[in-house]
Amino acid sequence: MKFISSILVLSSMLLFANSAEEIFKTQCGTCHVDYIPQSKLLVNYKNNNSDLNLSAPTLTELSFRLRDQVGDRKADKESQLMEIEDFLINYVNRPDRNRTILPKNVISHFKTMPPQNLTEDDAELLSEYMFDFSEKMIVEHSVKRYSYEEALAKAKKENKIVLIEGYIPFCRGCIKMDREVFVEEEVKEALNKGFVVVKKNVLIEKLPLGLKSLGTPSFYFIDNKGKEVIDALQGIGTVDEFLEMLSSVEESAEEKEFVKEF
Repeated sequence: MKFISSILVLSSMLLFANSAEEIFKTQCGTCHVDYIPQSKLLVNYKNNNSDLNLSAPTLTELSFRLRDQVGDRKADKESQLMEIEDFLINYVNRPDRNRTILPKNVISHFKTMPPQNLTEDDAELLSEYMFDFSEKMIVEHSVKRYSYEEALAKAKKENKIVLIEGYIPFCRGCIKMDREVFVEEEVKEALNKGFVVVKKNVLIEKLPLGLKSLGTPSFYFIDNKGKEVIDALQGIGTVDEFLEMLSSVEESAEEKEFVKEF
């Protein structure tokens, strides 16, 4: 009986996911593409949308902005989803540029969307689908993350450095690093070559070796034996700055220069 119940739950979850995706593709997919790297989008908007000639913002952009601009982003997910659902019903059915959640440098390149006939049921499905989409894209396009135990075992085997990325879900700097740095090919190449990455929510997860959170986003580099902290840094940066930091950490590890106090 439990086995049958599990199948029913799984089937319901798959139906929900497919229904939400189908609703988006049917009502919105002709204009909104799913994902384009943020670096390309920024250049495109700087060039007056002449590079990509987009008809509308990407679904990933919409997802990030919904999470950041609608409801209380520090509240629990269910509470924010209710706010997003209300917003979608009101905005999609009665579009108004004065109520847009997109920044001016983005919305200025697009015409106001035509009114839709979005039902409450469809809005409920869409709200969670769109909310989750940006995180899905980060996972899909970024470097792979491991649990700390998995990372330590892999680091020992492959003689790599463990990088712990400290974050909290509503940290705008963390989101900026995920969107603009960790998804870039040169960063993924450098990380895959010399590091094993762990992502920890410092609100609810403890850092190893007695480390205290420096704030977010923060980066903690641990040697391949899991016994020494090579460096611990906090803040945001560009791709070049992040690559420079990785190179500096590798040099410190090579010379066995470790942080003694935290």
